[in-house]
Amino acid sequence: MNNTVTRTGKSRYAVRSLTCFVSAVAIGAFGFGCTHQPMKSEPIERQAVSSPWAAPTSTAQWNEYASELIARNQVGQFPALRILAYTNLAINNAIVAATAQGLRPEGAAAGAAAATLTYLMPKEERAIATRLSGETEALGATHRTDFMAGVEVGRSAAADVIAFAKADNAGAKWAGTVPADAASWTSLATPPAPPLGPQLGATRPFFLATASEFRSPPPPAIGSPEFAATLAEVRKVSDARSYEQVRFSQYWENLTGAFTAGVWNELARGAIASHGLGEAESARVLALMHMAGFDAILACHDSKFVYWVPRPKQLDPGIKLAVGAPNHPSYPSNHSCISGAMGLVLDAKFPDQRGRYVSMARQAGESRIYAGIHYRIDIDEGMNIAQKVVDRALDTGIPAGRPFMPQGL
Repeated sequence: MNNTVTRTGKSRYAVRSLTCFVSAVAIGAFGFGCTHQPMKSEPIERQAVSSPWAAPTSTAQWNEYASELIARNQVGQFPALRILAYTNLAINNAIVAATAQGLRPEGAAAGAAAATLTYLMPKEERAIATRLSGETEALGATHRTDFMAGVEVGRSAAADVIAFAKADNAGAKWAGTVPADAASWTSLATPPAPPLGPQLGATRPFFLATASEFRSPPPPAIGSPEFAATLAEVRKVSDARSYEQVRFSQYWENLTGAFTAGVWNELARGAIASHGLGEAESARVLALMHMAGFDAILACHDSKFVYWVPRPKQLDPGIKLAVGAPNHPSYPSNHSCISGAMGLVLDAKFPDQRGRYVSMARQAGESRIYAGIHYRIDIDEGMNIAQKVVDRALDTGIPAGRPFMPQGL
């Protein structure tokens, strides 16, 4: 069995396991409760569904395939976020265009996904084309013509989204330098390596004007009583780390498979299937969630490389790690920003789940304290960023009747 299949199986098992006890463990374990709940909710229209575990939409199936490609190519955390954000934007815009032309949405979703994934992962061009061809040929002749017309609409919508991606500045070279003072972050890698993602703060967002719009406030000064307390908490957890804390740390590490973005994509697909959503609403939920998650990571990295807060182990070598320390500054927490944003979106779209997803997001953040790689101030501020980003995303929304255009400068 290959690594992709193994990871996918592990991910599905872990997600099912987490949902059984997240209410008992996660909600009680986190001290920053209801202040992070979404300010508003936009419930979705429910449809009758005969099999709540099924995912019959083209949108859901192409998302599953995108996650498989991400896992197969091990693209990394940041590229995985970007791939799923642009792919779902293209699917959404294609479905809008197809609907305006009186076409069914399935072909448009498939054509948009195939074209966008081919651009973002060109090594997989043949595999993607083979999948699309197989889907087309499997249809009866009556439906095939309509599907192929939708594919062309999808490709056209994808071309516009690809143009956005080409101009988002994600591939810009970083021209800065790492501070040399003792109070700033230094690489814990062996040998030391340049920081990961310092250019992300300059990448164009989807909902924000710029990534710096929600820049974090300065953290407590290193050496202050406030900072000493947050460092002491990490050491205390490290010295008495439980079996459960190790499991949470390792589950949310997400360094393989489809990474953190893929975990949340799978959770979202499960919610979409259980609520019986059709193509258009499925696409809007996934696009909103992934674009908000992408904006949150941009805002997070903008702050990281303003403050350069060192990792706990840099300041206290006695701290033992449960997972490897990411090679970038500590404050704020990426996991809290990403998972917080995606969990908040899902709770806004599925309010009947009563905060289940943000509880998972808090657990993802808390796991980083358990692992010894983040302070509580990192987790709290990551959730603050997530809330601000999601408030903006919900205020802006994704229109049902016209393509969504990125709002960033």
